[in-house]
Amino acid sequence: MRVRNKIVQLAGAEYGTLGSVFAVEYAQGYVLIDSGMPDAIDVIRMTMDYWGIDGRKITHVFLTHGHDDHCGNAAYFQSLGAKIYIGKEDAPMLEAGNLGMDSPCTNHVMPCCRPDYLIGRDERYSIGDCVIEAYKMPGHTDGTVLYVGKIEGETVIFSGDFFFPEGERGDMARTGWKGDLSYNSSKLTESFRRLYIMDLKPDIILSSHGRALFGEKAKDCVRTAFKYHILNNR
Repeated sequence: MRVRNKIVQLAGAEYGTLGSVFAVEYAQGYVLIDSGMPDAIDVIRMTMDYWGIDGRKITHVFLTHGHDDHCGNAAYFQSLGAKIYIGKEDAPMLEAGNLGMDSPCTNHVMPCCRPDYLIGRDERYSIGDCVIEAYKMPGHTDGTVLYVGKIEGETVIFSGDFFFPEGERGDMARTGWKGDLSYNSSKLTESFRRLYIMDLKPDIILSSHGRALFGEKAKDCVRTAFKYHILNNR
């Protein structure tokens, strides 16, 4: 699904798979936000073929956090030449291919992958004509990262599992799964407080499990999600 001229969704609920994957085109290739479940790889390749995306031109994969529905194909894209970026606290999950030896959620598995770059602080990446800003937003996991792209004059938030726009009119939002042992409601509150104060005024919000949101509804979604968290997660 083409979201914008330079943004294509490669996987997600619209394709019957768990975890959205977004490809952002720039002058020399593509950047991926997340990589989907391991069992989504055939759908991802089919969608890439449909849109004429050569996997060898995917140069960077930015992972929002370490769960299998986001990191499941990181090893595959790394094998094609992409550099893998992840919040440093979540790297052990990616490297082990699971949520940790102490987690009872033993069905969450993925191919092991050693990331190329650990995100330990807020950073700004200039990749050709594409600018990606990474903000550390712990709570859903300790290593959760929110990405903000400046793409063709629009501010695009890739929110991962931090929060999802939802509802028939896109006027609702909620937060992600609480099954990770590093889930921390207090940290999530502080991350929301920080994001709310930043007042990024996004033109588009693209999450991992919710619906795409555009325009004024996108600009108000952070407040809606923050309110949901305060009322439901503390």
